[in-house]
Amino acid sequence: MNELLEQFAAAYAAREEGLPGFAEGRSGLHYPAAFLFVGDRAAEAASALTELNDRKYDNAAGIAYFHIASAKLPQDALDRHRQAVRFRWDAFGGRQPQENTLRRDLHRAFLDEDADHLFELNRDLRRASRMLSENGRLFASFDRLHLSVVVHADDVMNVLTPEIAMLAGAVFGQSFKSVQTDLYVLVSDQEQSDSFGYSSSVGVSFLRELDRMQRPEYAFSAPLQVTENRLKIDVNHAPSPLFDLVYILSDKNERGIAQPGGLRSGYEIVCHAHLLKNRRRDGGSSALGLAGAAGTAEDQPLEGLKTGAGQYNNSAFKSGLAGESGRRGLASGGFARVTRPDRSIALAVLYHFARGLNRRMREIPETPAAEQLARLELDRPHMRERAARLAPDEGRLEDMNGIMSSSASYGSIRRMTLYEAEEALFGKAAESFFRGNFEAEAQRNMVEADIGRGLREYAARAAAEDARHGLYRIAAWSDPAESAGGAAQALLERMREAMLELEGARQELDRLYGGIVEDQPFRKALLRDSQNVRNFARYFFETVYGLKLNILRLETEIELYRRYEDALIALHGQYKARVRRVEQLEERLRRAAEYSARSADDYIGQNLMPYYERVVDNLMRDAEDRRGRDYYFEERRLGDLAALVAERPEDAYGADSGASGTGSGGSGGAYPGGVLSGMSEAGLSAMHGGERRLLARLTELCARELLGAEPLVQTYEEELLRRANVAVEYENRETMTKEDLFRILYRTLEERAAINLRLFDYTQEHRHEEKYFFGDANGEFMRYALNEEETSRIYRVGYVHERRSDGVEKLNLMGGFHIEDLMYYRNGRVYYDAYIKAGYRFHAIDAESLPEV
Repeated sequence: MNELLEQFAAAYAAREEGLPGFAEGRSGLHYPAAFLFVGDRAAEAASALTELNDRKYDNAAGIAYFHIASAKLPQDALDRHRQAVRFRWDAFGGRQPQENTLRRDLHRAFLDEDADHLFELNRDLRRASRMLSENGRLFASFDRLHLSVVVHADDVMNVLTPEIAMLAGAVFGQSFKSVQTDLYVLVSDQEQSDSFGYSSSVGVSFLRELDRMQRPEYAFSAPLQVTENRLKIDVNHAPSPLFDLVYILSDKNERGIAQPGGLRSGYEIVCHAHLLKNRRRDGGSSALGLAGAAGTAEDQPLEGLKTGAGQYNNSAFKSGLAGESGRRGLASGGFARVTRPDRSIALAVLYHFARGLNRRMREIPETPAAEQLARLELDRPHMRERAARLAPDEGRLEDMNGIMSSSASYGSIRRMTLYEAEEALFGKAAESFFRGNFEAEAQRNMVEADIGRGLREYAARAAAEDARHGLYRIAAWSDPAESAGGAAQALLERMREAMLELEGARQELDRLYGGIVEDQPFRKALLRDSQNVRNFARYFFETVYGLKLNILRLETEIELYRRYEDALIALHGQYKARVRRVEQLEERLRRAAEYSARSADDYIGQNLMPYYERVVDNLMRDAEDRRGRDYYFEERRLGDLAALVAERPEDAYGADSGASGTGSGGSGGAYPGGVLSGMSEAGLSAMHGGERRLLARLTELCARELLGAEPLVQTYEEELLRRANVAVEYENRETMTKEDLFRILYRTLEERAAINLRLFDYTQEHRHEEKYFFGDANGEFMRYALNEEETSRIYRVGYVHERRSDGVEKLNLMGGFHIEDLMYYRNGRVYYDAYIKAGYRFHAIDAESLPEV
């Protein structure tokens, strides 16, 4: 259920991005780009960055992704990505390696001259290179390739980082004039409490090697390129730092606070830092600039904005990282975003829409119990009519006159009671005839009758004709609880009336049987004995057995009441289950919406539920005022809800109990081309059929009727301000102004863009900072934020202009530190030294040759 709702919310968010003025101005890359991921632990980063890049860049279809991993890595979405190549390598041929030399042995296996993996790796890298060439038209220039290498500090395969980075650069470089390579090192500080020791030692090992790679004197040469004839060619690196920039990104910020979502913020930094270096520089969809910077029309200084330093300069940033010794410093970053929470909005609107519909359906008009019975055709007249149809009619009593009587004379029976006279004349023949021809037929008809069919058909018909109240009305009327006071209780009262009438009829029969023959009002003839016997017999059958037939009908009516009571209880169970499905779906929508609102964060998600409750309620009332109170329950909107939530579509008209028919809403399918087009068929099928159809109908109706309405089409500043002020009239407080809102947003962005790395004893002397905003440079909040930064800044400030109205992002860059400044390194060095002392060999080279830290 949560997966389906997430798909609905994501589809709405994606649709918003396609609307004019709302996140339509995605940035573009100037040069081709490739992302190289090393090790199994980089799999998450690979999947995340493909997704982020696809959303961020309008020419993301030209980016190539390459991942080298072990053979045991399970398949995931990257294996199916058309721009990705994953190279799986079984380094030890299925053998179990020794942990104490695993990292060193992995490096030796990689350089094994007898193995074929280098040829296969070269082949796959060339395949990725062809992808870049085939998509070159998407980029403004094909002169340079920006290569981003992503590794985890504690992944043993990172020992191959220089070899893989240099080989990839050499293969890709055959298509470009130059390759500029950056390294992004991911550090999982939060895992230190669980997986210390060995993994920390691996991390320290890599950082020591990284320190060596970034020294000015670092040189590299290895026979890594392999031709189709298995000839090997050296890949060389002249003395200089191996990577242009090295970013260290942790899942804890510089205050030591764990980042929500782990390394997700780190992946955002990789995406946005790459954009700074490789943004498209034409006058197209985006531009990078600063107050006072010259450039295209989109780069021009904003009116009222103070002048400042120039735009992002990679050389200047690298220079800022260098210390007095000339040693190249490392960099890190922090990222924050303030956006209109489209996914949370979609779920909140969907929940309040479902709740509003359900509330309207629950408002059943009061109907007296007697009227309920009559409309269900369960009142006395209808029940008597059914009982009369089940029992033979009065005309069949004439047949009893043919029963052979004895030769008794009228004179012999005239002083007898009717009971004695029947015995004298007919013995048991009359009683047997009635039992066999009247009672047996009534019982047979009762058995063959489908007692509940008419009830079910009426319920289905009533629910379809009154889509607003039908489902809840039938469920309420059929409720057997005494407190309900509905048709079920009234039915029992009518049954008691019939039982009292039956008791009276039986007493009347006893009175009749006790009467004297000659006192009965039948026609008597003088001196005509046989005629009097015939007249008495005719009177006897019409009166006594006529009363017995009436008693039979009353007994049949009472049995019908009992059976209809059972049918009503079954009907209630059926419709109560459907009501329960509707209410369960509403409750699930509530939980999903509230969870999403909480996840949006404390400020961005504030007042989301009460604000959109008001918005949805106003929209629904307005539509009903203009188009009628049953507007949302018309057939082409919600339609026959009872049929929609039936166990199966054909059950709507009682097929589960023997009736047939289909409901107008039986298919319950989604409207074609709607929001649900992104929902997985497997996920929909896994739900209960009724819930699936109802969810499909609700999401389609919500997207069509509400999500495009004016109150939901607004910039993030307007939306946040309206939500911030939704409770003003209730809490009797002052209205928040835009200035107040912008001040909070500005502070929120800065606090949440804290650097994603914890450093030890860091001083301002070594710290170089730059801050960049991504969003609509002409938006009100962007202007405010840039002016605030310009007022008292001691760092470089810039912006990337994107035509979007859904929010603003901030990237803080900081650098100049070294590995010994990392808390991760200092904490892990203790374990590293202990493992080295215990005989572990982490490095492919002599540890003594590594620079001393």
